[in-house]
Amino acid sequence: MPRHIASVLFVALSCGTALAGAPQPTVAEARSAIERAGVYFRDHLGVAGTYVWKYSLDGQRRVGEGGAVPTSVGWVQPPGTPAVGAAFLRIFEVTGDKQWLQSAQLVATALVKTQLESGGWFYKIETDPQKAATWCYRALMVGGKTCNDIKDNPHRNETVLDDNNTQSVLNFLMWFDQASSGSDPHVRLCIDKALHRLMRVQYPNGAFPVFFKGAAPGADVETAAKASMPASWSHDWQKPDRPPYFIVNDNLPRDMGRLFLNAYRTYHDPAYLKAAEKVGDFLLAAQLPAPQQGWAQGYDRSMQPVWGRKFEPPAVVSRETAGNIDYLIELNEQNKDARLLDAAASAATWLQAARLPDGRWARFYELNTNRPVYIDDRGKVTFEDKNLLQHYGMKTGAEIEPVFARLELARRGLTVSNQQLWINAADELSADELSSEVRHLVDSQDAQGRWVEGRFVMGEDFVDGVFALARFISPQASESAK
Repeated sequence: MPRHIASVLFVALSCGTALAGAPQPTVAEARSAIERAGVYFRDHLGVAGTYVWKYSLDGQRRVGEGGAVPTSVGWVQPPGTPAVGAAFLRIFEVTGDKQWLQSAQLVATALVKTQLESGGWFYKIETDPQKAATWCYRALMVGGKTCNDIKDNPHRNETVLDDNNTQSVLNFLMWFDQASSGSDPHVRLCIDKALHRLMRVQYPNGAFPVFFKGAAPGADVETAAKASMPASWSHDWQKPDRPPYFIVNDNLPRDMGRLFLNAYRTYHDPAYLKAAEKVGDFLLAAQLPAPQQGWAQGYDRSMQPVWGRKFEPPAVVSRETAGNIDYLIELNEQNKDARLLDAAASAATWLQAARLPDGRWARFYELNTNRPVYIDDRGKVTFEDKNLLQHYGMKTGAEIEPVFARLELARRGLTVSNQQLWINAADELSADELSSEVRHLVDSQDAQGRWVEGRFVMGEDFVDGVFALARFISPQASESAK
C-alpha cells in the first residue's frame, strides 16, 4: 500500500473513526480538490505530456528513480507518466469534463511517440527531438533509418517489464482507447504492436524476461518442467552465469498476467487469454514443493531458486507469493480451473505458517528450513533481525494480509478481483477509511492544489489522492471503472 494512504489509514484507525471529531467531507469539497489537483499537475509540472516521480516546490528539480532528471525526460515506471495519465482519466470519468480526456490524450501521444522498436518502453522517455534521435523509437524509424544506425546508447531499444513499467503504459493506453471510443488509431496500433511483441518473447513455460531487445534471452535453452529445491545453497552471492532466468521478483508474472487478462477483456482476442493462461501454467510449475509451497524470486534453467542481486538470496519469498495467489485467483475467475485455487490455497497455508511473532513476514525464508533469512547492512546473509539493509525492505505485511480474505471468498465461488485496467490502493479502502482519507486530502491541499511532502510534490500522492477523491465522488463509477 502506498505510504500516503497507509499513513492516513494509520491515523484513522488510531482515532477509531474518520479522524474523530472532524466533519465528514462533502462531494463538493472532493470535486473541488480533485479538479484543483489536476489543474496544478497538468499546467505546472507536465512536459510534453510526460511526468516524473517528484518535483521541488518551484518545479525546477525533477526526480525519477535514482535522482534528478533533465527537463526533457519523462519517467515511465509508476507513479510516472502512465500513472498521471490514468489519474486524468479518472478525473474525466467522475466529472465528465472533456478537458481531462484531452489531458490524457497528451499523455497517450507522448507514450505512443516513445514506443521502442522492441515493442515496449524503457524506464525513461525523451521528449527533446535531438536527444530522442538516440533512441529506437518506432515513430522515428522512418526513411530507411534502423536501430543499428544509433550508437552510444546501450539501452536504445531495451523494453523493460520490471516494476510494472511497460505493463502500466499498456493498461493506461487501453483505458484511454476505451474512454475515447477508439478516437486515435495510433493508440490502438501502438497497443497491438506491443502486445504481439510481448507474446513473441514469452518463454515456452509461460514466464517473461525482465528486459529484452530482441528475442527473450535463452529462449532456445531446454529447461526443467517443474520447480525443485537444491540440496544446499551458498550464503555468498553467486553471479548468474547465462540465461534463461525465470523471474518472479516484483510480481512480474502477476503484472504480465493481469495485462493480458485486461487485453482479452478489452479486445476479446483469444491469443491474449492464452498468454494469460501460460502465465498461470508457469506459476503452477514454479511453485515450490511442500512444505514450502510458495515461490522464489528467480529460477535458473533447472527451475531451482538462485541468487538475484547481491541482496536477493535464493529463498522462498512472502511478498511475491501473495502476489501470485492474487493472480491465480483472478485467472480462476476467468477460467474456473480448480488447479489454480488449489495452488493458491497451498501457498496461503505456507504463508500463514511463516508469519513472524510480530504479525509481519520476513521477505525471505531459507530453503528447506523455513527460517527467516535477512541481508544485513553490510550486505551479508544473516538469520538475526538486527542491523538490516535499509533500502530493500526485509520485512513486509500490509500487502499480504488481505490476500487470505480474498482467497476465502474465491473458494466460495465469489468474484473478488477488481478486473480494472488500473488498480489503485484506494480501491481497497472501507467506507470509513475512504472518508478519513478524503478529509485529510481536502484539509491538507494547499492553495495551489498541491499535496506537499517536505520540500517536494510527489507524483504518488497526486495519483493516490485523485483515485481516493474520485471513488468518494462517485462510488458507482468506481465500482464499474475500467
